[in-house]
Amino acid sequence: MPLIPAPRRPIAPSTVLMILGILSTLPILVRYYRPAGGGLDVTGHPIGRDFINAWAGPRLAFSGQLDTLFDLPAYHAAIGALFGTPLPFHNWSYPPFTLLLLGPLGQLPYFVALAVWTLGLFAAFAGVTLAGLPPERRPRALLLLALAPACLINAAGGQNGFLTGALLLGGLLALDRRPVLAGILFGLLTYKPQLGLVLPPVLIALGAWRTIAAAIATTLALVGASLLAFGVDPWRHNLGETSAFLYGLLDSFHGFYAYMMASVFAGARTFGLSMAAAWGLQLLVSVPVLAATVWAVRRARDPLQRAGLVAAAVPLLTPYAFNYDLTLVAAVLVWRLLAAEPGAQPDRLTVFAWLSPALMMPLQMLGFGGMPVLLVALFGVLVREVAQPQAGPARDPAPALP
Repeated sequence: MPLIPAPRRPIAPSTVLMILGILSTLPILVRYYRPAGGGLDVTGHPIGRDFINAWAGPRLAFSGQLDTLFDLPAYHAAIGALFGTPLPFHNWSYPPFTLLLLGPLGQLPYFVALAVWTLGLFAAFAGVTLAGLPPERRPRALLLLALAPACLINAAGGQNGFLTGALLLGGLLALDRRPVLAGILFGLLTYKPQLGLVLPPVLIALGAWRTIAAAIATTLALVGASLLAFGVDPWRHNLGETSAFLYGLLDSFHGFYAYMMASVFAGARTFGLSMAAAWGLQLLVSVPVLAATVWAVRRARDPLQRAGLVAAAVPLLTPYAFNYDLTLVAAVLVWRLLAAEPGAQPDRLTVFAWLSPALMMPLQMLGFGGMPVLLVALFGVLVREVAQPQAGPARDPAPALP
């Protein structure tokens, strides 16, 4: 009697997303980030690309060259001298207190510091993301997160998306049980203040006064420490020349960075709209998104649901949102995928949102800036789920953080 072959087990949807994530990101990694020898990639940037700023900034500041951080030609020459070869243009754009936080990294050899930055921050980000999931689902969630296009691009570019994700999501998940810790994390997030625009109205709406006080105290402590260490001049330069330079980048809107921008403003500029029209569209989206976020967080009973709402709102409220900042959204998508029934197929919005940090780059090179539409759609789904909650018991008020 002939043997009947056992039916093949279907590939899990999460495995398919991992494969698609790698395939969508691989062309970008090969084209722009592939090592080419001498510690450089194929575009002439150091491996780890923008990490050179996080490493060189404090190294220069604590070796008597603080002023070079605010002199673009001098900074360009200085990072090349530190790395041992001329490098493409970079600029220092972080608040002065960041120099104190990054100081230990600047004392390490470049590639050791890069490994600590990438692996250490991913561990922190993954720990926060996985804390609210059942233990049996965490290994799958960790693989999903590590292979998410946003995370792969962040790691290849030496960017700060893991740090941003750990601070914002960690603070949101700590709100109920550890409000002071949440405030400290939010205070540290002021190193990228444009990503924290959603927090003041959300915290006020929730009556999180201890968290607000801790965030203000942390921020004041950071600013005070930087004033004691470096004086007033770095802040004057940061709020003056540096801010003007960053605004000028939005105005000119050309170069590689423009292909990585995921904001409503950037989408409008990619489609060819004027600066004024792009600002108008940004406000037209940001105001109702902020209002909906404030309304929804007061109704959300599940801490992951509340954190997901805020995380999805973040890139819609600022013109300065990049695909590596979408590590926040990757965490939200991992939560949704792992909460679904085993074997359930992800909807199209989830698939496209998952792949969008990689796909947006070639599309924006072709003049298509539709990334914000996906972000708005995802945010709309999250708000609708709060407005129409499923029957059943609420999740524990807050998952324990690691």
